[in-house]
Amino acid sequence: MIAVITDHGSDDLFMGVLKGNFSYLLPKEEIIEVTRPISFGDSYVASCIAERLACHLPKSTIFMIVVDGQNESARRPVGLRTKDDRIFIGFDNGTFTLPIERFGLKQIREIDVPEVKFSLSFTRSVLDILIPVAVDLSKGRNFESIGSIYMTFYDLKHKRAGIVDGKIKGEVAFINERGDISTNIPFDYLEKMGLSQEDKLKINGKLSSISLDRRAGRKNELIVCEGLGGYVEITSRYSRAGEILNLPSRSEIVLEV
Repeated sequence: MIAVITDHGSDDLFMGVLKGNFSYLLPKEEIIEVTRPISFGDSYVASCIAERLACHLPKSTIFMIVVDGQNESARRPVGLRTKDDRIFIGFDNGTFTLPIERFGLKQIREIDVPEVKFSLSFTRSVLDILIPVAVDLSKGRNFESIGSIYMTFYDLKHKRAGIVDGKIKGEVAFINERGDISTNIPFDYLEKMGLSQEDKLKINGKLSSISLDRRAGRKNELIVCEGLGGYVEITSRYSRAGEILNLPSRSEIVLEV
């Protein structure tokens, strides 16, 4: 199985060409594509999505992160092998940051690129470099053979969740199309605070309830539930949680009793 995480979701031509290449090279392989809610060039959200997706897919999955980052090394093709042997390939633009934090780092390798195929074009790099490597790895190619050890990879700077002075502090990771807020706060932090199902708490000063059923709640009531990857997700049955709290991505979230 190959999972493609990309910021090119609205580009039907790009996605068509990408899927067409995979269909030709691996006609029997299952290809999963995740494009939302990744905005163009948003390496942080792509990293969040890759990490959470990897929690729920087989370890044998090849994760290909196709995001056009903004840092100087953002077009350098690299591969990541985690401590539990999950494999990610992409560019050195920070999208490996959260998978490394979740699963640990075994090694990162710079993908060998034949001189004839080297290109500064993002599209050509994806089609001529990343896809062939993903295909070979899916067919059983040894990870160590893709290139030499890469030591100076780009690491995204971001806030980490924590419990400070009796409050849980984190940030908005991303907001989906329904207006649900995915945070970077592990759901088990609520248990550490002595909270459980149906307890009340405040989110940035607004009252909310903890529930395993995201369909619970009255109009405009905020519900705190466990989202993918085991993180706190904030939703509302009849409204958009993102609008109720008026919080953009990367803004601070404070949970308190």
